[in-house]
Amino acid sequence: MNVEVDIRELVLTGVEAPDPAALGTAVGVRLARLLAERGLPPTSPPTGPLPAPAGTDLPGALAEAIWAQLGRPACREAHR
Repeated sequence: MNVEVDIRELVLTGVEAPDPAALGTAVGVRLARLLAERGLPPTSPPTGPLPAPAGTDLPGALAEAIWAQLGRPACREAHR
């Protein structure tokens, strides 16, 4: 499987990123890795904020949150 992720715009509220472009690239790399390792999530995630595991860096936490949202029904239909 070949996975390519291109994040053109990443909007964060309440988070200051020293280099938004570098953050977007890092999130894209981690998200591509999650998709390659796990595929799409099987079900819709719970509503509300998703807690990041202790010690997770910002790009990793964002990638996990985005990956979890890919299991939502609207995202599943878009990939068919």
